[in-house]
Amino acid sequence: MIYILFLFFVNRAAFLQIEKRYDVHIANNRSYYHLSLYLAWLVAALSFYVVPYFYQSLEFLLIVQLPWNQWVFQDPFSNYLYCLIFFPILIYLGYYIYFNRRKQSLLLQKEKVISGNVSAQFESLKNQLDPHFLFNSLNVLSALIEENPNQAQEFTQSLSKIYRYILDQKNKDLISIEEEVDFARTYMVLLQMRFEDSVTFDFPTEIKNKEARVLPLALQLLLENVIKHNKTSSLHPIHIAIVEEQDYLIIENNLQKKQVYDNRKGIGLQNIADRYALLTSRQVIIDESEEKFTVKLPILIKKNYTMELINENDELLFIKAKKRVEAIKKFYSHLTSYLAVNTFLMVINLYTEPAFLWFLFPLFGWGIGILSHGMRAYNYSLFLGSNWEDKKLQEILEEEKRRSTKWD
Repeated sequence: MIYILFLFFVNRAAFLQIEKRYDVHIANNRSYYHLSLYLAWLVAALSFYVVPYFYQSLEFLLIVQLPWNQWVFQDPFSNYLYCLIFFPILIYLGYYIYFNRRKQSLLLQKEKVISGNVSAQFESLKNQLDPHFLFNSLNVLSALIEENPNQAQEFTQSLSKIYRYILDQKNKDLISIEEEVDFARTYMVLLQMRFEDSVTFDFPTEIKNKEARVLPLALQLLLENVIKHNKTSSLHPIHIAIVEEQDYLIIENNLQKKQVYDNRKGIGLQNIADRYALLTSRQVIIDESEEKFTVKLPILIKKNYTMELINENDELLFIKAKKRVEAIKKFYSHLTSYLAVNTFLMVINLYTEPAFLWFLFPLFGWGIGILSHGMRAYNYSLFLGSNWEDKKLQEILEEEKRRSTKWD
């Protein structure tokens, strides 16, 4: 009874410590599954020495008082061997069930984040390629062709630049402020041709921080929202100002709300806020007064996004190198456990039953696993040689490069 209670409470304490220290990583790292099994074995073996001392400390409650060594060896060793085999298996199953549930929970959370990202991208694409905007632009173009062919040609060129930019930038996470402001300037020229003197705008003459970056197409989405949600006329024009101020790109306009949109939630603004949340902890600031509506987009500097400047080849190699380092770290952790546990088992074996060297079974069996793990960590194959994975990766990258040069 004392032996069972000791196994239960010590393993439970160890479990709680692992959960407390490594809660974030448990479900995604199979090393913790192995750790739980090794730990259960260690506790079971340790109990041979700890429980008897505890037993002797309670000798005033016992009818039969035996010395420590007689207490341990009065029962056949097979009884303890059963505990060494079956109890760790039960503990391992408990860990396995718990970790799998945790893994499913983390995967569910990850899916929610991915779903939010896809939703934001979908909303962004809906707003970027707004059929209503294209329809109105074609109507303006049709009218200009009859009234002013030269301006119609300029309008067509601006419209083609806008959609070319949209198609080029829609898959990028970040883009320089200079490029985004230049695009917004082209977009506003198009809006001025459409609304004439009903829309005016101010843009920064020079970008202070050349390395500053923002979300691509965020300005287009905000400018389109200004036109969509506000009344505009030559008597009451909409004035839009874009300003670079400290760590924010500010878009500001006078407020002349359309009644139909007065109480509607801005999907475009939520889209931008969601996309920023996927990249940084800094929030999009939205300020609305009776006369003015302001949106502040966080400017993200180059040093926080160095990976965006690495080409595809270097990025793949960087990710692979990072994974290799993690694999080697796990291998050394595995090797340390192997040496510690097998040394302990060897001592137990030689101390209790030297005639039968049963510790050789886990030594060789587990050793095969260690050898296999080491070959994977150091990228070695018995049939393909060393560094075969690197060579294959480089071959695939070169092939993709050759294919890409065939297309404009």
